[in-house]
Amino acid sequence: MADERTGFWRDRVCLVTGGLGCGGSHLSEQLLNRGATVYVLDRVYPRNSYLVLTGLIQKVGYIQGDVRDLELVKFLLERYQIDTVFHLAAQPIVPVSNSMPYETLSINVMGTYAVLEAVRTSTFAKNLVFASSGAYYGMVSQRDPIPEEQSPNVAGNIYAPSKVAADIAVRCYAQTYGMKAAVCRFINTYGPGNTNFSTIVPTALTNLIEGMPYDFGNRDDGSSSFDYLHIRDMIRGYLAVAENIDRFSGEAFNFGGGKPISVKDLAQLISRLYDGQEREPLFHGSRKEKQVYKWLDTTKARTALGWQPSMTLEDGLSETIDWYKRFWSRLH
Repeated sequence: MADERTGFWRDRVCLVTGGLGCGGSHLSEQLLNRGATVYVLDRVYPRNSYLVLTGLIQKVGYIQGDVRDLELVKFLLERYQIDTVFHLAAQPIVPVSNSMPYETLSINVMGTYAVLEAVRTSTFAKNLVFASSGAYYGMVSQRDPIPEEQSPNVAGNIYAPSKVAADIAVRCYAQTYGMKAAVCRFINTYGPGNTNFSTIVPTALTNLIEGMPYDFGNRDDGSSSFDYLHIRDMIRGYLAVAENIDRFSGEAFNFGGGKPISVKDLAQLISRLYDGQEREPLFHGSRKEKQVYKWLDTTKARTALGWQPSMTLEDGLSETIDWYKRFWSRLH
């Protein structure tokens, strides 16, 4: 790979929507490391953001605003002569999607249309990379990994269909208007900076650090198996798609760790890595008649982009545990 300061990204101007979220923060960090100029658009300024805690917020151009504001997004692309847009802004919390379905659809779908329209009519913006999700595929129980061409299934939440609509819109804009736009579908991501405390890794670490019962509520019965992807491997996926978008505009790519694990086994692994203790995690969800089993086929990303996960689950969790311990007092 070329030197990070003189390679593909040197002197490119990028906009990261949702840039103060965990994924957006890490993406901004890696773009800065590679010599890009980075602007982030976010409607909130969480002081526990990875970008803020690391001081990197001082190295980006922060714009407070709503991604659904089409005129604002258009203005930013022209004012800063943005070359590449990474669209990560979303309402990503599954329980919130069920309690606030219209707001979720508004942000995730209409926000995406606003970005698409801004890029389509822009003088400068050439490339768009969209953050989709493994939620695109809905509820599955198949043992085989899911390929990109598999159609979505019905899901038990409103977040999934919101990502389906946005995912399809991005690919349709590429086909209809000749835009250079592509989609990244990520399985469950984890790592330093994740402040979505409804997800399993932050939930486990909250219980452990606070000395609380090792209780995961009614989220699952512990039997569901998923794949997990470290945040830096996620960012490598974004960058690989952007760097190859001339060849793969209009396409979607799966990214995952390639090693499914049950929710219960994951919770036990986190406990052992935390302090060596074997804790029995408590799950109160209804017993599943048919086990949920979900992981993504990443063959396309490996062969077409040369991407593969670089972080094992054990190493990634150990790094994440250390980070949470270090920053715990500033996360709340």
